[in-house]
Amino acid sequence: MRKRYFLLSILFDIMAVSLIPANLLLINFNFPELVCAIASLMVIVFSVLFLVKDRSKKTAKAIVNVLALFTVVVSIFGSYCNPYWNSISSRKDVNYYSKSYNYQISSDEAKEDLKYAMKYLRKLHPALYKGVPDDISRQYEIVKKRIEQWDEISVNELAKETESIFSILKDGHTFVTGNYEDRKIMKYYHKWIYEGYEITAVNGISIDELLKQMSGYYSFEATSWEYELLSDDIVTEAGIDYLGFDIDDGVEYTLTSADGRTRIETCYLNDFLPWDEYAEFNDIDNAKTSERSFVNYEIDTEKDIAILRLDQCKYNDEYVSCVRRMFEEIKDKGIGNVAVDLRYNGGGSSLVANEFIRYLDVDSYKVGSMGWRLGFIYLKIGSGISKNEKYKDLLFSGNLYLLTSARTFSSAMMFAQFVKDNNLGTIIGEAPGNDPNGYGEIAVFKLPNSQLYMQISTKRFYRADKECTDDLVYPDIECKSELAMEKLYKLLNEK
Repeated sequence: MRKRYFLLSILFDIMAVSLIPANLLLINFNFPELVCAIASLMVIVFSVLFLVKDRSKKTAKAIVNVLALFTVVVSIFGSYCNPYWNSISSRKDVNYYSKSYNYQISSDEAKEDLKYAMKYLRKLHPALYKGVPDDISRQYEIVKKRIEQWDEISVNELAKETESIFSILKDGHTFVTGNYEDRKIMKYYHKWIYEGYEITAVNGISIDELLKQMSGYYSFEATSWEYELLSDDIVTEAGIDYLGFDIDDGVEYTLTSADGRTRIETCYLNDFLPWDEYAEFNDIDNAKTSERSFVNYEIDTEKDIAILRLDQCKYNDEYVSCVRRMFEEIKDKGIGNVAVDLRYNGGGSSLVANEFIRYLDVDSYKVGSMGWRLGFIYLKIGSGISKNEKYKDLLFSGNLYLLTSARTFSSAMMFAQFVKDNNLGTIIGEAPGNDPNGYGEIAVFKLPNSQLYMQISTKRFYRADKECTDDLVYPDIECKSELAMEKLYKLLNEK
């Protein structure tokens, strides 16, 4: 009997602890943190039963006690303090797509999704560590009551209602959106851009006015980032619906060229195409686009410059190898200037910046600090200084330039921040799209009924240069991002 309780105690220890990796990596459905609490209670029960039955073996008692304590701590912290509990961030074979934008769900299903979204916003976001701010609570109640009045609501409308809550945080990393598999793009958009036009109004409403009207339905820190989000929506079928326009009545676009010419084009439902058809219509080489690496470089010996194009902050062997090859070639050819093009980089891992700086002759550099929300725990991390583990055989002492745009975001912004705040180089272009004193390190979820994509920040970041009061990483040489490369070469010619 004693042996049975001993084995059952060990078995429940294993089962309770295994719930954590199973939830994070293996199981593509969610279960509440309470499951771990119940499992911990069962561990305690069987441990007590064993201790009551066994009155002699001190070694066995010690093993049971230690394992039970370990299991309870891991189970509670692994669920209630784990920012990735029920997150799809690390799960395999996950379908990231939402239900169609016009798919209708019931009021009860929408309320369940809203409750789910608020649960994890409360649990994870650093701004809610000491409680839910009043303005968020008020908007949540408004949205909940509004949903209760409807029999049904579309997936797109639920995304919009939920965003009206999340957007209050002014955190570009924390949002709810539709990730639609059947995303359709307005087929003439590519042609208009090629002809030198930009969209300046939709259905007679200027882009500036739309930005004001929709500011409560997008999560952003910089107005330029809201503009990027809006710019995507005005040329997609789901986006037009999100903005409140009836696509069946036709959408009127006002186009304006650089020299002030305007024209009006009206588009209808059949003018919005899936990506493959859109690419074919505009003669876009799909294969070439998909095969292009996120990182590559070119060297212009005549202009004495190496240009690294980095479209994602992926810290992997491909990135490390590419950067090393570039600096080896720079050394061999005696190149005196390096530029990193981050204009289309939406972020990823900040380690790409640390890896790049290893080729610069600095002993240490400012990186800022952070606070990490782990459920009911808030950890303050970092001294604000990073020692530079230099590649002494390939140190570069020439001129460094970074090209940035409003789409330079998250870890790409951090790359620019490290360069700016440590006076490592010159930034050309537009200010990146988020605040260096902002949030990040996301956990990703899907709402249970609508399957809407949700991500929530778990960390608060503090700028590398503590004395700087700028709300963004402003470039040293400001210009439109599409002119940044031209501006760079102009600088080189002036030397």
